[in-house]
Amino acid sequence: MPRVAFFFGISIYMYMDDHEKPHCHAMYGDYAGSFSLESGDLSAGQMPTAQLRKIKNFILSNKEDLMIKWNELTT
Repeated sequence: MPRVAFFFGISIYMYMDDHEKPHCHAMYGDYAGSFSLESGDLSAGQMPTAQLRKIKNFILSNKEDLMIKWNELTT
């Protein structure tokens, strides 16, 4: 499970064996969630509101690079 980013105490991971819709996993302290790479929205789990905004902004700002990484890890 490579960590693809770390910012403001938030770790962003992608699992090599995920074959669902493109997504990433975020961890912040005791919180964890799965986020759509298309919209940046939380699809499972829990995350504080401030971190939700930071994660969504990160995903939308880095969408192209994240999709490249997704394709590398899942194909």
